[in-house]
Amino acid sequence: MKHSILFVLSCCLWACSATEDPDIPPKDTDPLEGYTYENLPVVNTDGFLPPDKSWEFVEDFSDEFDYSGKEDGFFQKWNDTYFNAWMGPGLTEWNTENSTVSNGNLVLSASRKPGTEQVYCGVISSKTTIQYPIYTEVRAKVANQVLSSNFWFLSEDDTREIDVVEIYGSDRPDQSWFAARPSTNYHVFVRDDNNNILQNFNDQQHHPLPDESPYRNDYHLFGAYWKDPFSIDFYYDGKLVRQLRKEGLEDPSGEGLEREMFMIIDLEDHEWRSFPANDADPIRATDEELADESKNKYLVDYVRTFRPLDSFDGGLISNGSFSDPSLVNWYWKGDIKISHQLDQNDGDAKALQLTGKNTGIAQKVNLQKDTAYQLSFRANFSGQLEIAIPGVIQKSISGSGKWQSYQLEFNSTDNTEITLLITQIENPGTSFLDDVILSKK
Repeated sequence: MKHSILFVLSCCLWACSATEDPDIPPKDTDPLEGYTYENLPVVNTDGFLPPDKSWEFVEDFSDEFDYSGKEDGFFQKWNDTYFNAWMGPGLTEWNTENSTVSNGNLVLSASRKPGTEQVYCGVISSKTTIQYPIYTEVRAKVANQVLSSNFWFLSEDDTREIDVVEIYGSDRPDQSWFAARPSTNYHVFVRDDNNNILQNFNDQQHHPLPDESPYRNDYHLFGAYWKDPFSIDFYYDGKLVRQLRKEGLEDPSGEGLEREMFMIIDLEDHEWRSFPANDADPIRATDEELADESKNKYLVDYVRTFRPLDSFDGGLISNGSFSDPSLVNWYWKGDIKISHQLDQNDGDAKALQLTGKNTGIAQKVNLQKDTAYQLSFRANFSGQLEIAIPGVIQKSISGSGKWQSYQLEFNSTDNTEITLLITQIENPGTSFLDDVILSKK
């Protein structure tokens, strides 16, 4: 997990920063009245992570694109070219002028190379390679073109490939099937000494929306959990659409997808469409389509990459890092959601966001009588949080607007079960909460 030096220096016992309410909440009232148990609606429009895991942000393969132009920060992570000298398939000619960052998006465009049939296309590739285990995802709006909008990985020796998304987004009537069916794929290439393909082992699968509408109409999430050389789970809009396993992966070497790979986001023309076999009609971008500013751009809101961590240990608290976004084991009320915004989460993959007065969470916990316990958590808020254990303790704390760690010690007295309540008590206000732990002192 990523914590700033300021956060480390700000760690303190809660007793140093909180005031105690003299009115401890009584036990004879129902502390969970108005709460809902589990089943928090999960909204994946601002990001997704596979549940039941803790995750670590991989900065070199992530970008929010919240700047303008290809500044120095861009070139620290990305090439605005392919990772080697290849200029692209079919009529593609990757061009550095066809990529930029604007209005919070990576913008990859397509245009005609003057005086030719070639198509200038935007591309970025990672500076370095990466390998499993990772979860990686883009939020993107695909181009309205017969060209392919892609997010993929390729090994340096061109023998292993993972296609997270490949889609032809054109609104031409005869392209409606393709525009509604992005594909996932893998490739194991056998090549000769001149890098020519001798064999291509692959298994392409398509993934339409429930209503089979075209993907170009909106932003969508395209992600892959590359677990090991023989296991990849593909997620679209936070839903599992495909599980690739060893029995479905053909590889004469038996090695699978074991190589380190470059990350690539790009537009492409594909030869099988622009130069089809058997005298079929070619599918090529027209000058008019390429000149249409409303159609010739592939927009990427972000790319985020994470590595799984050892499971978070919340002690007596279940799901204390909110790795299950539906809030399994928690009661909740008010405006609550999982935040995937890295700038809000102190660089962590996710945190719980509470908005508005009396918004809160609660969990029942079994304890031993007359035993000392310590509660700890991390939080970022500017208003006030209240921590209550009916019949035991009630405290409020004023936030600093920065991430800090807080600790509270208490004795269970004669209680064998408690209800822990964490509530935002100031309105308006938004709090971020993570890493809730309860353990014996």
